[in-house]
Amino acid sequence: MTHDYDLLVIGAGQGGLPAAHMAANLGAKVALIEQAEVGGT
Repeated sequence: MTHDYDLLVIGAGQGGLPAAHMAANLGAKVALIEQAEVGGT
């Protein structure tokens, strides 16, 4: 199985979540990896 993404974001904290959202809104295919809860501190 292969996956094709424009951006891979590791961590859905205060920086990762907005970066992933912005890239997706600009048309990028984004993968977001988070171990725990989304949103950070």
